[in-house]
Amino acid sequence: MLNYRILVLCPKKLRDNWTVYQAHKNHTLNPFPQDRFSYTVMYHTDLSREKGFTEADNIDVDNFNWGAYDLVVIDESHNFRNNKKGKKDEDGNTIRKSRYERLMQDIIVGGKKTKVLLLSATPVNNELKDLRNQLLYITAGKEDAFANEESLGIVNISDLLQQSQLRFTNWAKARIDEKRVKEVTTNDLLNDLDSAFFKLLDALTIARSRKHIAKYYKSEMERIGGFPTHEPVHSIYPEIDTELKFLPYDKLNEKISKYALAHFTPSKYILPEHKQHYQDLMMKKSGLASSNKSFNDQEKRESYLIGMMKVNFMKRLESSIFSFDATLQRTINKIDDLIQRIAQFEKYKTENAEIDLDGFQNLQGLENELEDEDLKAALEVGEKFPIKLNHINLKVWKAAMLEDKDQLFELQLRSDDVLKNKRDAKLKELKALIKQKVNNPTITKTGTKNKKVIVFTAFADTAKYLYNNLEQWAANELNVNIALVTGGNENKTTFKPKGFTDNTEFNHILTNFSPISKKRSAQKTMPTTEDGEIDILIATDCISEGQNLQDCDYLVNYDIHWNPVRIIQRFGRIDRIGSINNKVHLINFWPIKDLDKYIKLISRVEARMALVDISGTNEDNLLNKEQIEELVADDLKFRDKQLKRLQDEVLDMDELNEGGVSLSNFSLDDFRMDLLNFIETNRKELEAAPLGIYALVPYKLDATLFNPDVAEVVKPGVIFCLRQLGDSAGNEKVNPLQPYFLVYVRDDGTVRYNFTHPKQILDIYRLLCIGKSEPIQQLCDLFNQETNNGANTSHYANLLAHSINAITSTFTKKNLGMLANSRSATIIAQEKQVDGANKFELITWLVLK
Repeated sequence: MLNYRILVLCPKKLRDNWTVYQAHKNHTLNPFPQDRFSYTVMYHTDLSREKGFTEADNIDVDNFNWGAYDLVVIDESHNFRNNKKGKKDEDGNTIRKSRYERLMQDIIVGGKKTKVLLLSATPVNNELKDLRNQLLYITAGKEDAFANEESLGIVNISDLLQQSQLRFTNWAKARIDEKRVKEVTTNDLLNDLDSAFFKLLDALTIARSRKHIAKYYKSEMERIGGFPTHEPVHSIYPEIDTELKFLPYDKLNEKISKYALAHFTPSKYILPEHKQHYQDLMMKKSGLASSNKSFNDQEKRESYLIGMMKVNFMKRLESSIFSFDATLQRTINKIDDLIQRIAQFEKYKTENAEIDLDGFQNLQGLENELEDEDLKAALEVGEKFPIKLNHINLKVWKAAMLEDKDQLFELQLRSDDVLKNKRDAKLKELKALIKQKVNNPTITKTGTKNKKVIVFTAFADTAKYLYNNLEQWAANELNVNIALVTGGNENKTTFKPKGFTDNTEFNHILTNFSPISKKRSAQKTMPTTEDGEIDILIATDCISEGQNLQDCDYLVNYDIHWNPVRIIQRFGRIDRIGSINNKVHLINFWPIKDLDKYIKLISRVEARMALVDISGTNEDNLLNKEQIEELVADDLKFRDKQLKRLQDEVLDMDELNEGGVSLSNFSLDDFRMDLLNFIETNRKELEAAPLGIYALVPYKLDATLFNPDVAEVVKPGVIFCLRQLGDSAGNEKVNPLQPYFLVYVRDDGTVRYNFTHPKQILDIYRLLCIGKSEPIQQLCDLFNQETNNGANTSHYANLLAHSINAITSTFTKKNLGMLANSRSATIIAQEKQVDGANKFELITWLVLK
């Protein structure tokens, strides 16, 4: 026994995915009972606890030794992608640590040396900073952790990722630029990226995409069951009102855009004589030199917040008329509460005119009706930036809020009318889809009938509304069980087998909805086949990660999450390896058919809000405000382009960036495994092999068996493997495989892949050669005839010359490019540069004929 101490951190909803393997649980689903795994499980949220007991394993936080672990495993590690700071007092002392700080300071850095394993399907959500914050867990927060590893060439992780992000952003902008002169490809990006970035990801990541698994694990796929195929996406554009009496989206947007929503902007109504006071407060809080600038930023934030709230009204309507109605009511209630507070304040101000209301002492009357902790709330508005009511022009502010209330109430009367008279057109469309699916079930691989449907929505109030409207209908008319999962304590289901009292518990619902993938039959505490199961599941994004629900083959996005990654994650619940279904279906509800118009009104506000968030941080930005604004707009434009693709296509993570750029582009671990196995089997032959040895393979790949894009790329030519002669220390910054150079050149002299693309070249090499141990006599005869039995190889000598010229040119460009893109870069010495054939020796070459 090594007695290593291991901590697993996971989201609360994924607890059972980990506790099943713990030895002391002795779980019937544990496939490794002999291994006796022993480790501690905590939830991500447990890291925020300062006292008491953890939810996961009831650990006493007050007496817990956080720094005692040898290994920390972080499931869904992208939840730690933001390096948020904890709460501090006015003197800068930490009052409460953030989750990020607790994990970094107390577990990884504090105590014994701790290793880290990060697990995530989406490590990068918005930018490479997401990746940087996660990688720093591995390096215990040290930016220069690899500075002494000369073979990597990574001086500073943050600098490297910042440079890479800028190049990636410029590349993405070029791809969506409609005025571009030439096509911008993934090759352009890989050529431009520093080889250190390639090495960093290759050293620290193991990437497994759907395409990767399908390509390299064919035998395992056959044994497990493989992936289901995708049916064409079904996009639906429902009306709001079956009688078309409710306002269309564009008209509604026109009305909402004119609302002041004054209850969000108290700073706008500060009396002139008090403005300087709040400018000074804001300057102190922000640390900015100009009080005007800091206060203006606060006013901008409030105005952008109003813009976001207006967009939220539209998103709520896009989700459901019920959600829209509820949001209107909540907003009206907030206005009523504020007006009531103002009235109460004015009453006591009149009755106690002699009292200084800028203080909080001796307030006659107020303290009789309010608890001490409520005094401040009664006299101020705003949480992050409190403003005293006594400093606000209450008459003008109240009038603006009352006008807002009248306008919102008019809209609510319209939405109430739709709901009360059961004219919800979108709900009607959903019922038709579910009825069609249940009455015409698909047939699984095992011959059983599949009636299952998952309905996803972004909002819990929409999910509850759908359940309440479908519950009796599903039971009485369709004769199936339905369930609701929202992530809170409001789960519901009509599936109530005798003897089971916890039928609404989160994992009980998911197991009874997907009994095969969740192995229900092996769990003694679960119902049996005779008890039945759940066929319709309504859920929020609380189940969009980490859940195996592939018994289902029919997924409905009742509203579209505006982050395309989330849509892919949702579909990933049923589009999984080992599915019992031959095909899976994706149905998307969209607000209107002209998505460009709708995206325009959403993105305009989001871009401005994102700009404030970026420029308002305390982190140094390499870009000025105008550049940031441009990048934010381009990022949203690129995201919107992907959303529009989702109207007609099913995308996976690799396809999201169109060019197929993902972590798998930078990982060579597959090739290492192949190489290690080959070396062990053929060690003697390899040791005896001379330099310059070559082989011949047919270049054609069956596009039905391999990625059609790869099959299209492979043409007759040669893959050369060269080694740089002499001292080449430091060249790792330019060449990821230093001192080796791989080049794929076609027969016409075109260098299709240079040394900057080793992953692509090795992919081709692997596809053409793996499993082939004997020479192909027809090719050998053809080659001998072409070269006069090897006496005339001028054609291949010319291709080698083309390859060396391409290597030299690209090497020089990347070397000079480092100087232009990094202040800390140094140019490679002349004697170490590659500038001609005399700097190389030929190791091996593969002829594609």
